[in-house]
Amino acid sequence: MLGCSSLSIRTTDEQTLFARTMDFTIESDSKVVIVPRKYGIRLLEGNELIISNPYAFIGMGSTELSSPVMYDGVNEKGLIGAMLYYASFATYSDKAKEGTRGINPIYVVSQVLGSCVSIDDVINKISTFTLLNEANNILGFAPPLHYTFTDTSGETVVIEPDQSGITIHRHTIGVMTNSPGYEWHQTNLRAYIGVTPNPPHDITMGDLTLTPFGQGAGALGIPGDFTPSARFLRVAYWKKYTNQAKNEVDGVTTLFHILSSVNIPKGVVLNKEGSPDYTIYTSAMCAQSKNYYFKHYDNSRIAVVSLLKEDLNSHDLMLFEWDRQQDIKPLN
Repeated sequence: MLGCSSLSIRTTDEQTLFARTMDFTIESDSKVVIVPRKYGIRLLEGNELIISNPYAFIGMGSTELSSPVMYDGVNEKGLIGAMLYYASFATYSDKAKEGTRGINPIYVVSQVLGSCVSIDDVINKISTFTLLNEANNILGFAPPLHYTFTDTSGETVVIEPDQSGITIHRHTIGVMTNSPGYEWHQTNLRAYIGVTPNPPHDITMGDLTLTPFGQGAGALGIPGDFTPSARFLRVAYWKKYTNQAKNEVDGVTTLFHILSSVNIPKGVVLNKEGSPDYTIYTSAMCAQSKNYYFKHYDNSRIAVVSLLKEDLNSHDLMLFEWDRQQDIKPLN
């Protein structure tokens, strides 16, 4: 199954950054993609309607279908978005509701980044769509998804298509993983409010004094497995207590360190067929600079592509392949 972990942070110089992992069993034809202004993007695979949105954006995605499928990205106005797996909970419709347009769930991030500036815009835009249960040629089915968006103010929203309709969680803690829904994860945090970076006090039992084995005992109890709930707790804990980053580069470094707590090496998580789920890539992006940072499973060096260094009025997609060979710097 496809997993993911994400978080947003603010730096002391008021930069907004967002990062995510992409965990899956197979790697699709993924690459960094710049989608220029007014580039036509479909709503549905089975419909010829193409929308030309005003804003350019950059992110990781696939170009295997007739329109780019963006897993995450940041647009020229500083809006950041991502899709994450929402197995067993995502609920789609068979036809568009009155007054809305049907959209394939895999095109939500592309359409929103192409047309929105703020979280308010995102919420208004989502209300014009009905997410339809339309399969695609990448996976052969409509993947169960939920979404998270962050704007330049730092507010992070989680959007979940549930049985009761589209649920929108505003003013979140800026952390998301996979199923169950955001509200459940937020409630689950209450069981871990005693976890702290501080060492526990020594205690005495009669004449015996008991001391911790070593540093880090204050965090005892945080689960170390790779379930969505455990990953949510680890990312939330690290976000809460990691020193606040000073600037964009410091923030990117911080985000990659935090997400290292949930990176999945090949072999430690297997699906029912015995194939490994692993962290295919980790990405980070800045709302102010519009820089997109990423690293691949096979190459730990962080690479960056800047949206603003390209011609955003181009008529063609701009593609950036990643270097899969491990980049090790020799010092002698």
